[in-house]
Amino acid sequence: MKKTVLAFLCWSCCVSAFAQKINLKGQLYWVAPESNPTQQTIEYNGLPLEIFVHPITSLAEVDVSESVITKIYTPVISRFFSKWNGSFKTKLPPGEYSVFVRYQNGFYGNLQDITGNLSPVIIKNKNAWITITINYPYP
Repeated sequence: MKKTVLAFLCWSCCVSAFAQKINLKGQLYWVAPESNPTQQTIEYNGLPLEIFVHPITSLAEVDVSESVITKIYTPVISRFFSKWNGSFKTKLPPGEYSVFVRYQNGFYGNLQDITGNLSPVIIKNKNAWITITINYPYP
């Protein structure tokens, strides 16, 4: 009996360690309010920006100063850079996440769902695609 329980525990640990990861792909876009009177969205084409994935994060779990997120208190799950053209890709297990872009001295993630979660993304059992439109002056 002890061997059966031990074997089951080892098997369950292995299964969770090799949980299926799903692609999260996306594209960065810019709207530069001061320099773009038509508010036209343009595809990002510049320096790669650092992207952070956290567990789903609410406004109560960040510090905000002058409309910029300055600190995020939830742990970082994934951290990577976009490509020069603004596209990005990472692999994550199914779940609910918040995606933030490091921008100058803070983080961009101003979209909220109806429950107050910032930049929410839900990854189920298929690839997920998101767009992030940054409405700050172009770097």
